[in-house]
Amino acid sequence: MESQFALIEKAQQNLAAMLDAYTIEQINQVPTCFKNNLIWNYAHIIASLQILCYGRSGIELRLDETFVHAYKLGTKPEALVTADEFNQFKVYAAKGIQQLREDYATNHFVNFKSFTTSAGFEIGSIEAAINFVLHHHGMHIGYVMGMKRFIV
Repeated sequence: MESQFALIEKAQQNLAAMLDAYTIEQINQVPTCFKNNLIWNYAHIIASLQILCYGRSGIELRLDETFVHAYKLGTKPEALVTADEFNQFKVYAAKGIQQLREDYATNHFVNFKSFTTSAGFEIGSIEAAINFVLHHHGMHIGYVMGMKRFIV
């Protein structure tokens, strides 16, 4: 699974770097015809990893629950994110993937509960969930790339 962990980590780093090219005002901007913004997509992929891996395993989330619930599926930007909060999100991203590596290596995910994603993917194991995280990250990176065209 190390290759998947490395890909997740790189995807998160790449997305953060994309956002670093913009001002805090720009990454908070919700472009016309969109329901969210650049920073929400970044925070959402970090939060979703927690829900998909830890939540589905009945394990306590490894990141701040308030953060995770603010950016889970079905949410939208509710307040402007500050530069300090964006920096904290970067810390959460690094901490989240490192903790996932450690918890996977120590077999913490023995009680994973199977589910079907909103896109129809059957996820029956922690390995399938980790692979789905990669798909999910790629999808949101695509949203960000499209959304960037509308940022002024």
